[in-house]
Amino acid sequence: MAERFAGFEREDVQGVPFLVRRDPRSKTFRMVLYARRPLDRDAAARALLPALLQQGTRRDPDRPALARRMEMLYGASVGPGTAKVGESHVLRMSVDAVAGAFLPGRPDQLGAGAQLLRELLCEPLLDGMGFPSGTFERERKQAADAVRALRDDKGAYAAERAIAEACAGEPYAIPEHGGLAAIEALDRGAPERARLDFLTRGEMVAFAAGALPEAGVAARLGELLAAMPARAPEPLRPPVSVAPRPVRRAVERTLLQQSKLHLHFRLPGTDVQRLWIGRRLFTNLLGGGPHSRLFREVRERRSLAYYASAGLERHKGLLQVHVGCDERAAAAVEEEVLRQARALQAGEFQEQELETARAQILGTLATVDDSPQARLAFAAESWFLGVDRTPDEWMDLYRSATRDEVVQGAAGLWLDHVYLLGAETPAGGIAP
Repeated sequence: MAERFAGFEREDVQGVPFLVRRDPRSKTFRMVLYARRPLDRDAAARALLPALLQQGTRRDPDRPALARRMEMLYGASVGPGTAKVGESHVLRMSVDAVAGAFLPGRPDQLGAGAQLLRELLCEPLLDGMGFPSGTFERERKQAADAVRALRDDKGAYAAERAIAEACAGEPYAIPEHGGLAAIEALDRGAPERARLDFLTRGEMVAFAAGALPEAGVAARLGELLAAMPARAPEPLRPPVSVAPRPVRRAVERTLLQQSKLHLHFRLPGTDVQRLWIGRRLFTNLLGGGPHSRLFREVRERRSLAYYASAGLERHKGLLQVHVGCDERAAAAVEEEVLRQARALQAGEFQEQELETARAQILGTLATVDDSPQARLAFAAESWFLGVDRTPDEWMDLYRSATRDEVVQGAAGLWLDHVYLLGAETPAGGIAP
């Protein structure tokens, strides 16, 4: 019987786990190769790499040529991207296309898409030891400009700065783009070194989902892997954890009308899945939507905030509360958030609250099979977390979750850091 993971058939192709799920309902497919490296000082070079890879290959030396190539694949979408996943940096190479079985002449769409992936990743347009100077400088400038422009999006800027302050000294503090100073300090050889680092030392995993042929799928991945330099994957380190300590605070000021308050809670590390189910339900009860305590108590009943929500970062073990409020209300908001969190930790919530939180999570899980892309993303997230469960299995676990499991999941939660992005002229509340 074939080995399976999260509802995907699994086999190893040249040492790389390959997870495949055919879906007869679909007329499209997605194939993705992931490579993971630690989130570190090379983040800026890794983050710049996708933009440079999309500028051309040895066969298609510019963007118009690449666009024409994708048009020949009936409008396929082929390209790279990066993401911050916990304290790792992930390079993603993906192809999305209509399956050849539904096209005139039944072309080998999977083979052609995998070949283009191989050319983008393994045969980029290089000049000496790096990407062409003009291309590199243009893309580096655009990346730096995008980071500078983040200050105009106060919510996104506050979220990034809050993490940098809360996790100072930990890899998780590094933003996915690497930071403005690191981008400006890049030399044109750095992205090429990052590409080779991903290919030779990255932990790899590949997925394919949707309207896939019955045979030959693994061979397409094998052709891509065979074009890479010799690999010696390095294991990733576990996320940095810290012991409970007094609450730390940071205040930053800028031109704005609505202050942004971020509270970062830490959770004890655990691999017990029932605890994580309890933690997700707890987070949803606290700040998961209009039914949550933060919405009903902080925003509606006490009118302390314009918005208030909570989210769980499982890869790192953080529970993050985001609030938009007048700075004068910041201290009262913090007090009320802590009061509601303690009440939920003590099991002080109505059964209807729990059922509403449960229904919202179940509704999200029910959409995972709406497309091959969604199911593949679910499986990839499961792989990165090391959790082998299908959406149906997760739904069964959430249906059976109890009040006691919510309380157990939230045990040990503690407030580690409070960040405020306030106006340049403070209006009371939290002192700088």
